[in-house]
Amino acid sequence: MDSFFKKIPDRVQKHNLLNILQYYQDEFGYIDQKFIEELSPRIGIPAGKIYGITSFYNQFRFIPKGEIHIKVCNGAACHVNSETDLISEISQLLKSKDKGTSPDGRFSLEVIQCMGACASGPVMSINDNFFTNINIESVKKILSEYTGK
Repeated sequence: MDSFFKKIPDRVQKHNLLNILQYYQDEFGYIDQKFIEELSPRIGIPAGKIYGITSFYNQFRFIPKGEIHIKVCNGAACHVNSETDLISEISQLLKSKDKGTSPDGRFSLEVIQCMGACASGPVMSINDNFFTNINIESVKKILSEYTGK
């Protein structure tokens, strides 16, 4: 862990918790419990408080994201256009629980507050490829290209 702290760039400001957490996640893909426990004494903030702060921001993940990362917009415009049904459908198709990573680690699902395409919602992205005006049938078709089913 010492090597991680030594390579944090000055721009991250080693004393700024959110910057440290973001930098760690950028490096390793998620925030793990071991990191929180090792970070705590270094910055003088109890591990429970770090976990509480980290869990407050939905940008942070506690499990690794899959090789194929799916984001679904949960903004107001997408939400009123049945985004909840789409999230359930995607979870079922990928066999992931609680909007997380599939058991094989290949897929992950993340719900985003807004993707900035309100006029084209519901919106989904897969590894930064965007799909607009999606519905359950189009989601099945799009995912079949990634799952092979």
